[in-house]
Amino acid sequence: MDLVAGQSWSYRAPRGFETSRLLIGAIASFGDEQHIVCAAAVHAPRRHADGHLERVTIPFLPMTEAAFRASIVDRDEEAEPLPAAFVEKLTAWQNDPKGLTTFTVPFEGFLDQMIAQQMAEIAGLSAA
Repeated sequence: MDLVAGQSWSYRAPRGFETSRLLIGAIASFGDEQHIVCAAAVHAPRRHADGHLERVTIPFLPMTEAAFRASIVDRDEEAEPLPAAFVEKLTAWQNDPKGLTTFTVPFEGFLDQMIAQQMAEIAGLSAA
């Protein structure tokens, strides 16, 4: 299954957020083997401190190809347009003097949980 810019994918989104999608905006290649999928998440859940959920757009989400593939379920026939902020965020990521950071863990709807899983992986711990 080829991944290319412009595709829209369903992923293992939380219940009630099945319309959330990962949109591929670009694929960065480093060497022959390493590919980074630069995506956006639309209609993703965000949990507030009081527990209520709202739908949000995450304009830029850089993931290793393996993490992206572990996240997705089905490709949509038609894709939604990328968020307007995607190009700006991609450019900032490409020019980041600290390096091109990426997520190596799958996305399951909540960015805060993804960050926690990433930090746990870095520390060699379980995020559960």
